[in-house]
Amino acid sequence: FIAEIRGYRGAEKKERVEAAIRKCHLEAVRYQSIGTLSKGYRQRVCFAQAILHDPPVLIMDEPTDGLDPNQKHVVRSMIKEMASQKSIIISTHILEEMDAVCTRAIIISNGAIVFNGTPDELRSRSPTGRLDDVFRMLTLGKEEKANA
Repeated sequence: FIAEIRGYRGAEKKERVEAAIRKCHLEAVRYQSIGTLSKGYRQRVCFAQAILHDPPVLIMDEPTDGLDPNQKHVVRSMIKEMASQKSIIISTHILEEMDAVCTRAIIISNGAIVFNGTPDELRSRSPTGRLDDVFRMLTLGKEEKANA
């Protein structure tokens, strides 16, 4: 369906769909209705739809939210594999996710960029070495910090 919306027909449609199925490890469920799939497989179907036309940039919102550890591993592996071929922007509030798949992190608080660097650089700004501590340090307002 998505391939047709994107204007693909015939052999090109088949090739693109097959490539997306392979890249997203969907072979085992390819003939199932999306309504019968687990959340992890539905997430992968969305990923397959997004890469069907091979965009140079992917924008993903909470790509592993609600997934079990096995599904998270698969989705993270797919993201890392695709990152060698294209830019991937991930919006997440889950710092573990950022640490697992990102090579660069930008933290925005109240509309302003308060950090732009690597996950390791972010971690090094924390007295405890914990990402959640440095995130709180960067994003809490003065009043919130006094009450924290």
